[in-house]
Amino acid sequence: MAKKIKVSRKKIKRPDEFLSGSDRAIKYLRANKNLVYGVASGVILAVLAFNLVNYSLSSRRIKSEALLTEAFSILNTPLTDQMTSEQILKGSKTYATGKQRSEEAISKLNEVVQKFGSGTTGLEARYRLGEVYFQNGEFAKGVAAYQDFLKEFKARKDQPEFLEYSAYVGLGKNYYELADYPKAVENFTKVVDSKKGGAYSAEASLGLARSLIKLKDFAKAKEHLDSVVAQSPGTIYEELARLEMAKLPASAGAK
Repeated sequence: MAKKIKVSRKKIKRPDEFLSGSDRAIKYLRANKNLVYGVASGVILAVLAFNLVNYSLSSRRIKSEALLTEAFSILNTPLTDQMTSEQILKGSKTYATGKQRSEEAISKLNEVVQKFGSGTTGLEARYRLGEVYFQNGEFAKGVAAYQDFLKEFKARKDQPEFLEYSAYVGLGKNYYELADYPKAVENFTKVVDSKKGGAYSAEASLGLARSLIKLKDFAKAKEHLDSVVAQSPGTIYEELARLEMAKLPASAGAK
């Protein structure tokens, strides 16, 4: 037979702790309705604001990428003389001249920089502007675009270093075309002297040699041309280096 347990009246009257805690919470909430509503509203507003910011950032990124893609699409559009008559009759988009195509792309890239300059797409647009200005023969604007890119690039810490060296090559090429050979040498040298120049080293060495030839420093120019031939056999850079060597005076190899 199970043993009977006696429970005192005092214990029977003792309120359940969980129920008492709930009762006290309900009483507190009723007594402080305004405070509770204020806190709840604040939380809701914070969540809404967070979602709105995320949506805004996402929407902004999508718009900037679409605009940049449009600029690239312009640059990849063929010229009229590159199209077949059948393609032209189909109404395929073309440009009459490369200059016309470049100018429209430049306009679109500048729009990306103006509207989304602080983002990754803005940075890429700055870089592309340097390239397109160079191809369009607007070398002073090419210099300004690359300088603008490098300024923005160095303000960030999450960008790949090869872009920096590519920009130095771009600067060197634009300065060369402007006949500012000392500046061209300065920028090409940054790539040549760096161990991080990678794929741009041969192009930079060739540009440096050409700039030194313009400055009549034939001995140093030959050193860099020899380096290109040795390090880039079988490439277009070797061919170009040998063509430049043929232009050097006989005394260029003398120590």
